[in-house]
Amino acid sequence: MRRGLLWLNLAIGGLTLASAIGVLVSDLVVDGYRAFYGDALWFVTAYVVLQAWMLRELWRDSPAVPWVAVLKALAAYAFIVTFPAVGPMWMRVTPARYVYQLFDWGPESQVGLFAFVFLGRGAFNTINAFALTDHWWRPLRTSKPLVGRLVTILPLAIAVSCVWAFGELLRIERETYSAEAREVAEQVLAGLDCDTVRAKEGQRTQDLRQRGEQRYLVDIAYGCRETRVEVHTEDGRSGSFALPRPECCAL
Repeated sequence: MRRGLLWLNLAIGGLTLASAIGVLVSDLVVDGYRAFYGDALWFVTAYVVLQAWMLRELWRDSPAVPWVAVLKALAAYAFIVTFPAVGPMWMRVTPARYVYQLFDWGPESQVGLFAFVFLGRGAFNTINAFALTDHWWRPLRTSKPLVGRLVTILPLAIAVSCVWAFGELLRIERETYSAEAREVAEQVLAGLDCDTVRAKEGQRTQDLRQRGEQRYLVDIAYGCRETRVEVHTEDGRSGSFALPRPECCAL
């Protein structure tokens, strides 16, 4: 099992490192890329170095492997806890952005993204850290049975909680998502010209729109990096659509 986990970690780490290297190269050679994403070269470089170090330690199966597993699990928990507030922003600025994009299937469904965050980052990294640190906690089952059982139960409870959260988010999405509202949001965004985006950069507006017999509350967040339109129906469901608008700020 340990060997299989190490190979899986290597595959995941390799994908993450490839994304970070792609971002670093783009920052250096693609005009406007660094400004568009707001990348800091020192941060991207440090991220590449960190991912390369972790990959090296996993390949060697060095004594640092348990610490790598714990570090990845703690980073996953920090991301999940802050996901509602800063998750979308982090997925845009992180050098691992291309990994997230593999699971971002658009506004029609967040299943892929939820699965990656809660099952992949949350549940998997918990089980991964639990298995790769077994030589730390296993002796406690003999020397201190009560402590050993608590140490065993905690990661399992976290993993189960991540799976439960994934299921709840899918249920909420089914109950609150409106394909019609998303279509309205796309139409509204298509009607925003660059003069409007530039004039209202950083602002947020709300207004009511009529479509046939239906009325919609339209919330628009203007920005050159991304302009997002959220539409809410009268029955409480919603849909959104967003696009980067770099052409509006090129002048």
